[in-house]
Amino acid sequence: MEKVKSEMVRVEHQMSEKLKEKVDLEIARVAHEMKHKLKIEIVAMVVAGEIVGIWTSLSV
Repeated sequence: MEKVKSEMVRVEHQMSEKLKEKVDLEIARVAHEMKHKLKIEIVAMVVAGEIVGIWTSLSV
């Protein structure tokens, strides 16, 4: 019986470690994706700002 308990603890520990690894990988993936999208949005805002700046300088 003690051997079975010991094996269960070992398997639980392995499962916990694998789950933690998967969660960490998913968090890293989502963070990378968010940074990429944020960079695109910042570039779009800068371009839009430059267009507005050029437009207003041509209009005056």
